[in-house]
Amino acid sequence: MTRLTSEPTASIRSMDELLAVAMAMEKESAERYAALAERMRAAGRQELADVFDRLLREETGHMEMVAGWSQQALHHAPDLLPPEDVPQGVFDDENLKLVSPELMDAYRSWAVAVRNEERAFAFWSYVAANGETTEIREAAEGMAREELEHAKTLRRERRKAFFRERRLRRPVQEPYDLSSLEMEVCMRLEEYADMNGKKTEYRNLALEARTLSLDLASAPLQDPAPIGPPPPRSLDALCEWLADYYIDAGEHLLSQAARDRAQALATVAVKRLAIVRNLEKK
Repeated sequence: MTRLTSEPTASIRSMDELLAVAMAMEKESAERYAALAERMRAAGRQELADVFDRLLREETGHMEMVAGWSQQALHHAPDLLPPEDVPQGVFDDENLKLVSPELMDAYRSWAVAVRNEERAFAFWSYVAANGETTEIREAAEGMAREELEHAKTLRRERRKAFFRERRLRRPVQEPYDLSSLEMEVCMRLEEYADMNGKKTEYRNLALEARTLSLDLASAPLQDPAPIGPPPPRSLDALCEWLADYYIDAGEHLLSQAARDRAQALATVAVKRLAIVRNLEKK
């Protein structure tokens, strides 16, 4: 799960403030996606403009939901926050506005959106944990659940983009070897353990990856393995690739037993990805 770049510095003390913050966060997201859509359109990348237009519609829908909630609970529209009061470190376009449009793809666009929803979930979870009243805690928990559902929807779109783009690329001649990829994760984690002070955390993950590698070597997830472009090689990207691969396999493998096994692998991989990202930020 993507972490906030910094914890919220002040607690939310009223429903008025909570809904004003929610509206400001959704409005910021909508404005940034609108700007990215226009940039991609101007560069002739209509397929990416369509992605950001879709994200803009999603955020507009979220704004309408917050407005409706405010009318129901407070009988007025959410208050407007000055820019300096909008929570910082929640939305991050990860410098997409600086990346050449020729180097962009739909998968990366959806991935940024997923991480933004995960940060929003983390923000509202923090607010819920530190709320001063039951009303604030329950409302923040409701917002966190909404962000988690949004993230789930966007992760589905991200997976579709990943496998759609994989089909469009020229495949390599070798099938994926999941056992080897898990062993590569293990070796990378052991290298990280040797390079810094967080040895125990990295070595525990390395042992887990080694166990998965041996298990997949003795009993492959499926046979024959699919063919596609080579997976990424950085630790973070490879962990995320494996998590997405297992999630997709858990939905599409033919037998229920294989799908159940893939879903169990996905649970381990998603948790591992969250821990790796957390360790890298410390």
